[in-house]
Amino acid sequence: MSDAAIVIVGGGVLGASTAYHLALGGMRDVVLVERMDLAVAASCQAAGLMLQVSSKPEIDQLSRATFMAIDALEDKLGESLDFHRVGTLRMAETQRGCSALKDLYARAMSEKIPAEMVDEARLSGKLPWLRSSPEAVSLFLPDEGYVDPYRLTMAYARAARQCGVRIRTGLAVRSIGVDGGRITGLETSEGRITAGKVVVAAGAWSNTLTQPLDAALPMVPTRSHFWMTAPDPMFTNNQPMTIHPDAGVYTRPETGRMLIGVQEPSSRTFDCRLLPDDIGAFPVTEDGEQWDALAEAEERITGFFPKLGEMQIESYTSGLSTYTPDGHFVVGEIDSIPGLFVAGGCCGSGIMASGGIGKALAGLILEGESFCDLTPFRPDRFGKVDPGSAAFQARCAKARAGKAG
Repeated sequence: MSDAAIVIVGGGVLGASTAYHLALGGMRDVVLVERMDLAVAASCQAAGLMLQVSSKPEIDQLSRATFMAIDALEDKLGESLDFHRVGTLRMAETQRGCSALKDLYARAMSEKIPAEMVDEARLSGKLPWLRSSPEAVSLFLPDEGYVDPYRLTMAYARAARQCGVRIRTGLAVRSIGVDGGRITGLETSEGRITAGKVVVAAGAWSNTLTQPLDAALPMVPTRSHFWMTAPDPMFTNNQPMTIHPDAGVYTRPETGRMLIGVQEPSSRTFDCRLLPDDIGAFPVTEDGEQWDALAEAEERITGFFPKLGEMQIESYTSGLSTYTPDGHFVVGEIDSIPGLFVAGGCCGSGIMASGGIGKALAGLILEGESFCDLTPFRPDRFGKVDPGSAAFQARCAKARAGKAG
């Protein structure tokens, strides 16, 4: 096996973005290894929402960097990534939700993000299927939208290859080598790769590599899922996405259909040590469970989409995000093991923040500092954790249930 200055473990959107941004920073001696194919796990099972302003300001700076990364990738590759800039309609009905949405509008204005409060007449014009209560407050952000997560991941990877990054698929990592407290490389299914720096971006499997080093990451594989309706004339491709935190629901258009995502009161979590290599063979959702989850959310959904009961559900997609107790990413260097870096804890927003995470981590690796403050995402911010414990998994499931737009 060949050596490298930096090895990235994981061929999802975060690993591919990190490889691309390292190459942009002038580091070409990079190898990305992936035991399956690129973008076959969480990165191809995401809804791909792209938001510029959210309930977590610390994440917004990373997300906005992804908007810029998409433009740069399109220029570099000479092709469109079909970013659907349909806009996002945020809705709130409770006193707390309305107050939070007004604060979001004020922040958007102060940060020069296009946004406008809209009335019921504007709502019916944009989304004829939507019902809004008289108490509702609605905010429209026209520059937001969604992207195909697979295409974005592959674009990062192709651009990285053009810059000289080596990408190896079908190569499983067995362990990370450490000697005298410092990284020495990787043991793989085809031998050893010597490297002075390793980036773990293996998603739900990341802890299987770091825990043996006494460096458990504060994140747990947690189910995320969405449903797709059958085509219907009431849905058009240019309709905006909707986010309704009070109801715990989001929607977006999809080729004449509507994608519906819901938060559960208690999301399913998993012990990473029990996951198979190929998530396609793993029952993230047991038979029939998808209908139970949709039925649980039906009352909340029909509050603003009264025709849900008349719709045919065409497909269901479930996958594993990695959630942390505070809903923030896990990005940075492991203090106890110099040279070991992590890009994880996507909390259902990995696609959206991928450009910023890759850029920030590349800066940290190459220059010792990132373009933004990574303190909220420090891997050690919870101290010692046990990701396999029921108590810690419950904390992460609670963060998933309470996620706001």
